Amino acid sequence: MFGLPSTALQWLSAGLVLLIAGVLIKFRGWTFLLAGYDETSPVPDEVVADVAGNSILRIGLAAIVLGVLIVSTDVPPYLPGVFGGIIVLAVVRMIYRLRTYTPANTT
Repeated sequence: MFGLPSTALQWLSAGLVLLIAGVLIKFRGWTFLLAGYDETSPVPDEVVADVAGNSILRIGLAAIVLGVLIVSTDVPPYLPGVFGGIIVLAVVRMIYRLRTYTPANTT
């Protein structure tokens, strides 16, 4: 049987779950999956779905890539910590983009 290290399996499964959630948010508009999102927000649902969906898709793909790296090579022990820091930066960027949203002038 094909043996996967447990760490790789964890990263692959977490990445797959995030990838599915990102697809549902971005392409199906399921913004109810976002914790704390209020539909009465001045930011349109389409913008929230696009920005949050993109961020979650990218994080999910990166987690899958990290899982594949763990399977194929010996990764340094600090790499998951660096990955966690990158996730924090991506979430902060997403929140900043949503809080500073201004509608485009369509004239």
